[in-house]
Amino acid sequence: MWRTVLAVCLFVLAGAFTVTGVANATDHAHVAAVQQTDTVSPGPDINAPQQPDTGVNPETRKKLWIGGIALVLFALVYWRNKKRWDKWRKAKKG
Repeated sequence: MWRTVLAVCLFVLAGAFTVTGVANATDHAHVAAVQQTDTVSPGPDINAPQQPDTGVNPETRKKLWIGGIALVLFALVYWRNKKRWDKWRKAKKG
């Protein structure tokens, strides 16, 4: 049973990091497939310097902390209730 709970926790954490990684990766993806015409002003320079990656957004970090704390609290409540259930089941049998 603990393996299942541990697997779910790891899956949720891996999913959270994967989603934030994909969200950060798509922010800087630009496609420049245009032809310059006389009526349209040219777009930004393709060889312009890119903004440096500032890391994880503070809001994302805050959400991950809240999610991690919620996951730990859920595991503690689950473990407490499992102990109570086992104790009740043993008392019922005996």
